[in-house]
Parts: sequence; structure tokens; C-alpha cells
Amino acid sequence: MLQKCLKSDIYTNENYFCDSLEQAIDVDFTLPDYCPDISKIFKCHATPRITSKSISGSTVTLDGNVIITILYCDKESRFSSFEYNFPFSKNIELTSDVTGGNVFCRIKCDYINCRAVTGRKVDIHGAAGIFVRIFKRKCNEIICDIEDDGIEVKKLTAPATVPMGYAEKYLLLEEDLPLSQGQAPIESTLKINSAVCVKETKIINDKTVVKGELVVSVLYCPEGGGTPETVKSVLPYSQIVDIEGVTDTCECECKAEIASLDIKPKPTSNGEFRCFGLMAKILVTCEAYCSNEIPVIEDAFSRRFEADIQRKTVPFNKLTCNIRETYHCKKGIELEFNINSVIDLWCSVQGCHTKFEDEKMVITGTLMAGMIICDENNIPIYIEKPIEFEYTHPFKENLGSAHCDPEIEVLSCGFTITSANKIELHAELGINAGIYEKKDISIICDLNIDETKVIKRKGEGAMIIYFASDGDSVWDIANKYSAPVNEIMEINGLENGKLTNGKMVLIPLN
Repeated sequence: MLQKCLKSDIYTNENYFCDSLEQAIDVDFTLPDYCPDISKIFKCHATPRITSKSISGSTVTLDGNVIITILYCDKESRFSSFEYNFPFSKNIELTSDVTGGNVFCRIKCDYINCRAVTGRKVDIHGAAGIFVRIFKRKCNEIICDIEDDGIEVKKLTAPATVPMGYAEKYLLLEEDLPLSQGQAPIESTLKINSAVCVKETKIINDKTVVKGELVVSVLYCPEGGGTPETVKSVLPYSQIVDIEGVTDTCECECKAEIASLDIKPKPTSNGEFRCFGLMAKILVTCEAYCSNEIPVIEDAFSRRFEADIQRKTVPFNKLTCNIRETYHCKKGIELEFNINSVIDLWCSVQGCHTKFEDEKMVITGTLMAGMIICDENNIPIYIEKPIEFEYTHPFKENLGSAHCDPEIEVLSCGFTITSANKIELHAELGINAGIYEKKDISIICDLNIDETKVIKRKGEGAMIIYFASDGDSVWDIANKYSAPVNEIMEINGLENGKLTNGKMVLIPLN
């Protein structure tokens, strides 16, 4: 017979897919007529981006492209570059319908190799890694109380972070990036570096305000030849994302990524190309959580009849804190030749690892520093050097089963020549990290009493004497003898449910 149980709803995010996929980058192309022949390739750079996501039943489709940039020298040792757009589409087939679900993904280039087959034909081989998480907000019905004098109930208040919702919004930016005074007009674009970060979030009723920056750096060839020059700009942005039900008591993990970026030389009123026109599409994602104390039934038993108890383990992810900081990395780089000049230097994050220890979180990773340097004979040389970094964030206490998937972006990169063959690298890294603590709680979701099966008593008379062993509790003893917990506590003058070894306990049998 189903007893009168008071039930409530709790919400969790259920993952339908959480894995990494590989997208091959295999293409060959011929340079257009306006590009000079290749004499030496300095760098082949691939920037993969997800441009759109869609769900149709059990199929999830990701569309994107890989911007491949070839930076090279022609036969006259002049710098040149060519940009090739490689589109792709990826389907994920699931076993269940995920209509109304959410898709979060992140893409990065794992490796890229290029080879000049001829002076005009290039062969590209590489791969991009796509991390995909497909999830839905799921309602779980649980028992929070039982109204039956014959049933003993062990209640628990579970501290949890309840997912309130997930939302995405695209932001369009259109700006002009003017050259500074003294810089020569633009002849052609060589290379573009970009990064986007979240600086601040603020939650008001049903909305999250996200503020951040788009950082761009453009290396270009000036008119009439000469050494390439750089234009840098920091563009602030602000976006309002609607999430129903959030209040200022909630926490929100917000991330941003570049969905598309187009930067081209733009003429001024006198016809000179003295600025770049920028058009960017930024995807802002927000995942909101609210802290809550959830009453649950941890255990129960009937003192009179046999019971069928159904349990489930509910995972609770508590968003402990959001970290948004700028980390300054300085490292010395020693070269095997003397430096005449540094044409350009840039960095990219190759990978990172997060661990929690001794009341702190430690992120270790590698920056790959790319440099175009003219040696003492003024011959341009391209060099890559791995740079190790370590970022530490302290906590006031040790976190239990904490986990974090940080986003790290290179916001700026500079250098100082310290000697004939040494450079000091200066890099600013934007750290965006949501710290979660995971707790799995086993709770009762249903209970059925069979009144045709009476529990046989484990003793004679009105009371028995029991001597406790290590690890015994009043609840365990009451469950064993189908006895009332409160009466055991009252008869024996106990203040809590823990028992010491050898403790004599009187157990009423009624």
C-alpha cells in the first residue's frame, strides 16, 4: 500500500552527451594570382570556430569553420600572407530526443602542418578538438516527509546548488581601428590575433548583465615596403542575457567566445588606408545556479510491516565561486643567435591542468611563444618556444570533490630585449574559472508498505538490553529491532544518535 508521502521537486542538469570529438583539417589550395609565390613559410596558423548549433530530435549539428593563415616570404624576402576559409559540419547522433536541450561546445586546434608543394600550392593537414556537452534541466521527484506514525524517518537537509537555467546570446561589434600617428598606411594584412574575455557579471531579476573585452592585434605590411607594423586595440562590450527565475542571490558562470571575426583595411576620406574595419560576432553563454537547502529523506523503515524502498543517487554541483583574474607571466627566452630586431611576437595557450591541494587551486599550463626575429644579418627567422606557467588561487579551506574547467585567454603579449640574444616575454592571461563542488546524495524517491507482511519481532517481552559495538548508531539499532528512535533516545537519556563501544542500550519492543 502506498503511504501518504509528501513529495517535492528538485532540479539537476542531466548530461546526454559529454565528450570530445575530432574534426580533421585536410585541404590543399592554390594561391590566387594577386599573391606572390612562396619562398619560405614562416608560420601556418589555424583558428577554428563554431558558428552555429542546432538540435533536431536526437541529432545535434555543429557548423563551423577553420581560418587557416599562411605567413610566408616571397623570393624578394618580402612578407606576405594568405587566409583560407575551411568550413565543416559535424553531426552527433544520440539515443534519445534532446529537443529543448542545451549545447555547450568549445573548439581548439590540436595541431596543424603545412607544406608548400610548389611556389603556389599548399598542402594542409591538421585536426581540431571539439569538446561538446549536451544537457537538459531535469525535474526529480523525491519524498521530503512521510505522514505515518508507524514509519521511522531519517531526515536530512542537503545543501545544493540548483540549476536555474542556461542561455546564450550573440553580440555584434562593429568598430574602426585607426593607426596611430607615425604609422605608415596599410598595404596588406599579415596576421590577426584575437581574444575575448568576461570581466564582470551582475544578476538582476530574470537577467544577467555580462561585461567583457575583445582584444585584437593586427600585424600589417606598410605601403612602400619596410618592416611590418602592429595595431592593437581593446574593445569593451556589454550584453544582457535573459534567464527566467534568477535573482541577485544566484550565481552565474558566464563565458564568451568569438563566433566570427572579420578585419580588413579601410580607406579614410583622403583615400589612404589608415584604419582597419572590424566586424565581430561574440557568443555569450550563461549558466545560472541558486543555493538552496533541500529537505530529503535519507532513510526510512516501517516498525510493523515490510517495506519496499526505492532510492536514487542525485548529483548536486555546488558553484563555490567564480574567478575572473588577470595573471601576469614573465619569462626569459634565450636564443641561439644575436637579435637585430623583433618583427612580431605572439602567444597561444597549448594546454593546462588544474588540481586542488592545501587550500588552493593550481593551474599549470604551457604557452607557445611564436616570434619572427631578424638576426644580426637582418635575415628573418621564425622561432617557437614553449613557456611554462603556474597560476595559484588560495581558498580559506580545503574543498572536497572540487572540479574546474578554466578558460584561459592571452589578452596581451609583449617583450623586452635584455641582451644580444635574450628576450623577456610579458604576457597577460585572462583566467575565467567556475569552481564546483560535487556531492552525490542517496535519497528515497518512493516507499511502499505491504500490510499483508507483518515484521516478526526480534525479541521477547517489552524491552531488551543491547550492548553497542564500534560504529553503532541509534538509527541502526532501531532499524534492526523495528523500534521507535525517539523512545530509545528518551529511555536511555541520549542527546545524539552516536553510541560508544560497549554502551548499554534499552530497546523498547512495542
